[in-house]
Amino acid sequence: SRMSIVYSLISRGTTVFCEHTSESGNFQQVTRTILEKFDSTQEGKHSYKYDEYVFHLITEQGIVYVCMTNKDFQRRIAFAFLEDIKQQFEEKYSDILTTAVAYEMNKTFGKVLSEKMEFYNSNPEADHIRKVKGEIEEVKQVMSENIERILDRGDKIELLVDKSGDLSEQALKFKRSSKQLQRKLWWHNLKLQIIIVGSVSVVMLIIILGATKCFGHC
Repeated sequence: SRMSIVYSLISRGTTVFCEHTSESGNFQQVTRTILEKFDSTQEGKHSYKYDEYVFHLITEQGIVYVCMTNKDFQRRIAFAFLEDIKQQFEEKYSDILTTAVAYEMNKTFGKVLSEKMEFYNSNPEADHIRKVKGEIEEVKQVMSENIERILDRGDKIELLVDKSGDLSEQALKFKRSSKQLQRKLWWHNLKLQIIIVGSVSVVMLIIILGATKCFGHC
């Protein structure tokens, strides 16, 4: 499977402000469980292995920035992504972070998460930017621990990720094909109506001509 940031989320404790993913699965549910058990007063960077994936977190002033990646995805890029969205999020919403309600920023900042995930997943410059900032050593200090460190055995459920494709892309394709089908049906109905009207007109014309001819000679 392609190495990538699969899912990202920003929350205050268990109150999720915004999230984004291009996959389907139960990782939203898994992340909620992690947030319930995670102590958001533990400021700094954290990484937790969960099956074939890793949850990377940055916490600051009670706000938790999370991304879930494949286990082989470069940690420095994952944390570069988190630092980037953290900076933009703080600049935009610093005055309402303590009062914002669940999903208040989902519509506006969800788009930013989507764009940033795409950039850090596919743009080689993402790694270069991180190196230039000279923060690689700092990331090396972050211990990657097993999720059991914060989850009890009974809380851990199997993490499922459907790799069949981008749900939003599928929805877009379905929307496009629906519109194309509507246009096709519209043209088909129009042609049918023209044929019917034309046929009726021809029949009427024949009857009228026949009646006129008969009226003149009968």
